[in-house]
Amino acid sequence: MWSGPTFQSYYIAIPKLTRELLDKEEARYLLTVDFEDYLDYLESELKWDTQEWYPDRMTAEQFVAKVPRRDRFGNGQITVEVQCVRLRIPLAPHPQRKDYFKLGPFATWGSQPEFGFEGDILILEVEATEAAVQRGKEEVDFWLGNRNKDIESGNRELRDEIKNVWETRRQQLQEGFGATDDLLKKLNLPLHQDPNAKVKPIEIKERQLRTVVKKPSKNVPTDPSLSRDDVNGLVDFIDQYLKQFEVSPKAYSDGDEEQLRDILVGMMNANYPGSTTGETFSKLGKTDISFRLDSGHVLICECKFWGGAVGYGLALDQLFSYLTWRHNYGVLIHFSKLKGMTRAISEASRAIVEHGSYTVETLSITTETRLSSRHIHPQDPDQTVEVFHLFIDMSY
Repeated sequence: MWSGPTFQSYYIAIPKLTRELLDKEEARYLLTVDFEDYLDYLESELKWDTQEWYPDRMTAEQFVAKVPRRDRFGNGQITVEVQCVRLRIPLAPHPQRKDYFKLGPFATWGSQPEFGFEGDILILEVEATEAAVQRGKEEVDFWLGNRNKDIESGNRELRDEIKNVWETRRQQLQEGFGATDDLLKKLNLPLHQDPNAKVKPIEIKERQLRTVVKKPSKNVPTDPSLSRDDVNGLVDFIDQYLKQFEVSPKAYSDGDEEQLRDILVGMMNANYPGSTTGETFSKLGKTDISFRLDSGHVLICECKFWGGAVGYGLALDQLFSYLTWRHNYGVLIHFSKLKGMTRAISEASRAIVEHGSYTVETLSITTETRLSSRHIHPQDPDQTVEVFHLFIDMSY
């Protein structure tokens, strides 16, 4: 009889487990994340995979075991040698095998035998008799088969169970934040920029960064966005700060993309506390930098090292893969350790206008190392997205 937790008890606890996952997230993230995308994520976190096994590929290994037995008079124990076999049954790879065997099936049959494992091989030791071998195979079929039945049964109802909890939490958040969003919009309050930032290498003129948010309802998520002036202000800040890399290129040249990104994120957070995250989940993957206002992720930035025109086109593709329909701006930052920045920018310009999404005659030169262009939005052919291109010379 199985005395531990079972898969049935696990699936009964799904509402509680879902609430625990939701409790780990920031309220604003839950309010603005795509409902179906996050439902997919929750399902993948809580779903179990069945464990497949291949009895037709089973092999047997002979060995002699010393087994305690009562003596023939029943007065004590003696140790006898018994011919045995190790049944070696191949298993399919499983991401949670150790935990899989910690949970038992609802239906039981005596006690589960002691299974051993060597990689993807299940090992069961039995006496070398036809009956014992047959019973061993039946034990494996029973204990794995009934676990799998409970998993399949639980998975059939899993998405609906999770959705009920997620939907309720989303509605509660929308109702709770709706009044606050209305008030902030009415008062036209700017995003807080910390005047006492410990690290402030450049002076930035005061700007108002305001979220433009529709009143949330039970079924419609908020629509965060920035005005173009606000985006320009943020890009100005990034551009001015990154120019410090050009002043002391040796100090930064050993850093990889992630390290340079972290430096930038730290500075942005010092000036706009709590607004910037590194490697933030967005649409199809993770972005290098996502600028987050109270109401959601509204500006996606990608950091790359210069690798030629072909690589620049691929970087645009990667940036576009992160955009949702509500993203209307993006920033592509390229660091170049190679000499010849003029040529690099010329090749990048060619890659921009030759990109399949480029909107004709929209490439604009803001400064010698800063461009902007418009592209057909990857999620909507009737909408465009503006990309700001920054180039940082780190050659020396």
